[in-house]
Amino acid sequence: MPMRPSHALRLAALGVATASLTGGALLSTAPESAAAPPSSYAVKGIDTSHHNHDATGQPIDWKRVAQKNAFTFLKATQGARYQDPWFARDFKAVSATSLLRAPYHFFDPKGTGDGAAQADHFVRTARAAGYSGTKAGELPPVLDVESVWVNGKEVCPKALRAGQLDVFLKRVKAAFKVTPIVYTRASFVNGCMAGKGQVFKDYPLWLARYGSGSREPQSVPGAGSWTFWQYTETERVPGVPGAKNTVGKADRNVYRGTLAQLRALANLDGTPAPPRPGTSWPTVKSGQRGVDVTTVQLLLTARGHAVKADGVYGTGTVAKVKAFQKAQHLPTDGIVGPQTGTPASTT
Repeated sequence: MPMRPSHALRLAALGVATASLTGGALLSTAPESAAAPPSSYAVKGIDTSHHNHDATGQPIDWKRVAQKNAFTFLKATQGARYQDPWFARDFKAVSATSLLRAPYHFFDPKGTGDGAAQADHFVRTARAAGYSGTKAGELPPVLDVESVWVNGKEVCPKALRAGQLDVFLKRVKAAFKVTPIVYTRASFVNGCMAGKGQVFKDYPLWLARYGSGSREPQSVPGAGSWTFWQYTETERVPGVPGAKNTVGKADRNVYRGTLAQLRALANLDGTPAPPRPGTSWPTVKSGQRGVDVTTVQLLLTARGHAVKADGVYGTGTVAKVKAFQKAQHLPTDGIVGPQTGTPASTT
């Protein structure tokens, strides 16, 4: 969706493959060392499975989850036989909220040729719960490819073959008429697939990397960078039940794009989004301190306007923002303003 310049420099919520300032890309292919922390991404969500119910046996309050999240991925199946016991109930409840949603399948091969059987099992289970892949609010289905647990240890799946994954992805794509998302991580592809991630190159990637500060997930060899980032597995999320009436923990994720872009991916292109806290970039200007300032500084440096990332919006940062604005033919007020298009006040 094209963006129009405003009277202030506006930091767009980072796109599927880019981060941008209105009028020009501030971060297009920034090195990982100059990446942004999870807190700088506006569109957030969670992913769940029966594990999020195990401590209490209680349902998730999805309406409460929807207050601070835009999307969720729900575990549906694993291998060629297992169905998550909470999937159908959770998917029905989620579908009654504003959350954008999709099922995921944990790839667990028991033989070198069961990719088709796993795909068929996943498709049947997802359809039985009401998922079609094309309804309003439905995100593309997900293939989860990672280590498996054997005798209490995480190990590479012995029967994993790239050909199986190719069969699974193509079969699921044909069934739902939409390109699946792949969840994995670079370390798994390097350690369990000999670094050959080409089988994933035509699919959006959902990558995991925890506790990394401002270091984003490493690109998957042969496949590229991320669209979704799972940045923690231990964030307390209101609505997720915890032991003794506490707020439970869940995997938390960010989307590398705007809410409008994610809604388009969920078959809601052109439909106005309901107001949601935290879905636009705040105004950042002279005198401010904190992570938002650090993010602006990192992005400026990545686009050739080097400035120390000290989290202080001082005269040096103002000068670099103005230099960027001038280069992008924007009014040079030195302010990074909201994505919404509301002009920020001048200094």
